Amino acid sequence: MARPNPIRAIMATPLPGITYQRRKQFRPTDAEVDYAYDIINKYVFDGVLKKPVIKLKTIHKAWGMCHWMFTEQQRGTHCKIDLMDKWFCPQWFMNTLAHEMVHQYQWDVYRWQHLETHGRPMFEGSNAHGPSFFMFRERFDYYDLTLKTWFGQKRWFRHQVFTKC
Repeated sequence: MARPNPIRAIMATPLPGITYQRRKQFRPTDAEVDYAYDIINKYVFDGVLKKPVIKLKTIHKAWGMCHWMFTEQQRGTHCKIDLMDKWFCPQWFMNTLAHEMVHQYQWDVYRWQHLETHGRPMFEGSNAHGPSFFMFRERFDYYDLTLKTWFGQKRWFRHQVFTKC
């Protein structure tokens, strides 16, 4: 059996009722967002990411976005992350934040490795959901996270399982 850790503890928390979920009652504070970022960075990414500016706001047609910036930001990253401010449950929030952190890894870490290996820079828009994105699938599985390109809400309410939505 795998060792317990903070990510697994959150992912193993019983889901709230569907009525509660449909109202999007889980609204994380900035402190909860920082904590979630820190534990995902520590366990999934071995602490290599630098925390970007993360804004909670209403986003239409998306749960989160990682924006690539041409210039390095004050915190030492080339990204900023926007996340929806209302969620079905903490587990959905954790999966989405981890997904956006994979994009941050692609642009802050992997692109420099690509330059060293291939002798040319990686195109900023390339591989968003390609092989460099899915190289974290096993790590996500280990921590009970699900790495997918998107999650379908209708199937979520039917199955309540991330691998089926």
